[in-house]
Amino acid sequence: MISVRRAVVDDVHAVREIGLRTWPVAYDGLVSAEFIADGLAQWWSPEAVERGITRGITLVAVDEQRMVDEQRLVDEQRLVGMVGLGQEAGFWVMWKLYVLPGYQGRGIGKALLDGAIGALPEGTDQLLLDVLAGNERAIRFYRKNGFGAPRRTPDRDLGDELIWMARAL
Repeated sequence: MISVRRAVVDDVHAVREIGLRTWPVAYDGLVSAEFIADGLAQWWSPEAVERGITRGITLVAVDEQRMVDEQRLVDEQRLVGMVGLGQEAGFWVMWKLYVLPGYQGRGIGKALLDGAIGALPEGTDQLLLDVLAGNERAIRFYRKNGFGAPRRTPDRDLGDELIWMARAL
């Protein structure tokens, strides 16, 4: 069974592990190995993950499995996905939405997205994200889940590599 909950500081290592395992797969063939290594160092460092949990909104998807350990039944919680939101220039932005490769296609990304929208402050009128322009798989997922062209965005030039998308709330 998969559940979604708010991340806590004790989740830093597990959330970081999601990034370390998903980023190379998600961006394989889309960006250079150097870009992946730099992104992992910058956006998935323990400090960056902890900052996201303590200063923004980070939710995790938990696979609540039961396992047998030394002849006793023990509950094991395993994080299999995460979503991270924060603010930029007064806009709510979804910075990260990743699901471990073996768990993709099971509705976990949608559950995380729905949880993230539900966690936004009352009165938030849109959720923004920036996505790699060539990442058609991600763009399809976001379009399927109500994202399109934004009405307004922060004043940050994304260059040719990234595009803004938004979902009206």
